[in-house]
Amino acid sequence: MLNPEFPYKGNQIILSSERILLHAKTDGIFLFGKQMIALSSTKTINLDATEKILLDSDKIELGNRAETLGDPLIKGKVFIDQFTDLVRDIQYAASLMQTVAETDSAGSFLNIQQAGEVLYSSCQKISSIFSNKEHPSNPLSKNTFTR
Repeated sequence: MLNPEFPYKGNQIILSSERILLHAKTDGIFLFGKQMIALSSTKTINLDATEKILLDSDKIELGNRAETLGDPLIKGKVFIDQFTDLVRDIQYAASLMQTVAETDSAGSFLNIQQAGEVLYSSCQKISSIFSNKEHPSNPLSKNTFTR
C-alpha cells in the first residue's frame, strides 16, 4: 500500500461531517484513484451485495503483508481433484490388502507389493506437483494469500 503524503500540498477536497451519504438512484458510484483508494475505519468496513462481490488484482492479500508472512490460499477444485485421486488410490490399495490370506502366500505378497506400488506412485505424483509452484495442477494460489 502506498503511503500518502502528509501534509498534502496541492488541490484537494475535504468533506467533514457527522455522516456523509452518497446515493446513486439508478446506476453506480465510481471511485478512481491513480495511485490508491483507501477505506479506513476504527471499527468496521462492510461490503454488502445481493449478487456478488468481485476482487480482481494480480495479488490479493488478506491480512497485512500476507504474501510474505502468510500462506497462499488453496485452489479448492484443484485440491479436491488431487485429494479424490489419493483417496481412490488408498481405497484400491486397501482392497488389495484385504485379500491377503495365509493359504495363498505368493498371491498375498503380490497384492501387498501392488498396493505399495499404487500408494508410492500416488504420493510421488502429489509430491512432484506440490514441489513445483509453476505446475498447472499445483493447488496453491500464486496470487491470493492470507495471514
